[in-house]
Amino acid sequence: MDYRAKLHVRILRFVILGIVLVVILTPIYIVVSNSFRPTLEMKQMPPQLIFEPTLIHLQRLIERDNFLRYFRNTLVISISVTFSTIVLGSLSAYGLKLFQSRIGERLTNVLLLGKLVPSITILIPLYVMLNRIHLTGTFVGPILAHTAITLPFVTWLMESFVRGLPHELLESANIDGATRLLTFRKIVFPLLTPAIASALVLVMRFSWNELMFSLQLTSINTYPLTVGIARYVGAISVDWGKSSMAATIAMVPLIVIGFFMQKYLVTGLTAGAVKS
Repeated sequence: MDYRAKLHVRILRFVILGIVLVVILTPIYIVVSNSFRPTLEMKQMPPQLIFEPTLIHLQRLIERDNFLRYFRNTLVISISVTFSTIVLGSLSAYGLKLFQSRIGERLTNVLLLGKLVPSITILIPLYVMLNRIHLTGTFVGPILAHTAITLPFVTWLMESFVRGLPHELLESANIDGATRLLTFRKIVFPLLTPAIASALVLVMRFSWNELMFSLQLTSINTYPLTVGIARYVGAISVDWGKSSMAATIAMVPLIVIGFFMQKYLVTGLTAGAVKS
């Protein structure tokens, strides 16, 4: 009886897992398949699972549109946001480690309250401020916006990891004559590899996929991929071929980064979860 009950539970788990996989992978399959499917075959019902792939949509993206510029702009914005957020977040966490106090211990939890505020509520005041100093339409606008949104979370993530570093390690570096900045660069920062990898994946994913701030703070010369793909959706019709191919290409960098960083991701996210 116990064996049959365990078998039923196992079968139920596989069924639920299969349903979840279908729900997750079906939209991805539709986008990827449409990027290589001729335009006329996209409208066939039921859709054909086997078709002759074509690269016409990729050719149209590169030759007729500014897709390469959108891709370059996204790289500039995402890399800048990721680098600045990780550096500032790790320095903030290190500072909280050095100057421990009751206020500092609660400050990291207070930082997460910003995640409860809808991002759209700060869009208008942020746009007004950046417009007054003539930063709208430049790379600086979305970089500042993305950094402001992700920095509190990265600081909390880094602080939970730095908290586990022994004080004796920092004190020994101080005795050897190392300054606080040198201690951070030579000792603390290399030990933050799991947390840095987690922050890199999460911040890069947010900045790469962000649309709302990029749509308002950029111009034709600084449009990222998300805005460029949204431009393929017209008032009357949608260019499914180009939008699907652009979305497929946009997915590749994040998938590659996540694949190589996955061994650090769980360690970084669970660091500091258990008090010693």
